[in-house]
Amino acid sequence: MKKYDDAITRKGLYLYFVLYQIFMLLVVYATVYTSFIATGLAVSKYNLSFMSYLPSLLALAGYPVALYKTRKQFLQEKRLRAVVWVMVWAWVVIIGLYWHLSHITAL
Repeated sequence: MKKYDDAITRKGLYLYFVLYQIFMLLVVYATVYTSFIATGLAVSKYNLSFMSYLPSLLALAGYPVALYKTRKQFLQEKRLRAVVWVMVWAWVVIIGLYWHLSHITAL
């Protein structure tokens, strides 16, 4: 019979958390990519400036920072909080980009 080992469990949980972060990063980056495409179409149709790309660029640069902060939370034994914050930041980025797109196409 094997002994229970906290170190192995911690490493396994950390691996699952990193895989979860990678999946959420791919979901957010897919949304950022579609936002770039939609913003490009809106810029060409409505003659908007390059500043229309700013929310997409902020999401592209800001979400990995949020993932880094949640990874630090996870390592500080605040696991559930870190998992929830990854989802919350993904939700904020996705909803914010769709809100931005709805406003630049409603001009």
